[in-house]
Amino acid sequence: MFRALAVSHVAIAILLMPLTLFPLTLTPIMVGGPIWTIMLALRLWRRDATVLPTLRRTHYVFLIIDALLIVYGFWMLRAADESAARGGGLLGGFGLIPLGVGVFLAVFSALTLLLTSRMQRAV
Repeated sequence: MFRALAVSHVAIAILLMPLTLFPLTLTPIMVGGPIWTIMLALRLWRRDATVLPTLRRTHYVFLIIDALLIVYGFWMLRAADESAARGGGLLGGFGLIPLGVGVFLAVFSALTLLLTSRMQRAV
């Protein structure tokens, strides 16, 4: 189970890298999440049982960030509707990006928390 979690964390980090590079001014801050995820994946790959509390805390923080992404996506979609009512709103579909990413990452974090709670009881 440790190795499966490690591989999934590396895959998520690789998928998130292009998204963190998009706002160039925030790249130094945003690239920290995927780098931290890869560091945790390395510890998981070595089957280090001491990584479980750190992994759980990390995913609790990630759930907060995911919730903010979801709220931001809904806010962008609502703002696009208001803009469309005034004759604009051409880029309104971009609200689906943070909404989709937030939902995907929230499900991943929830599954990771579920698996780590079961693994912690087994260890």
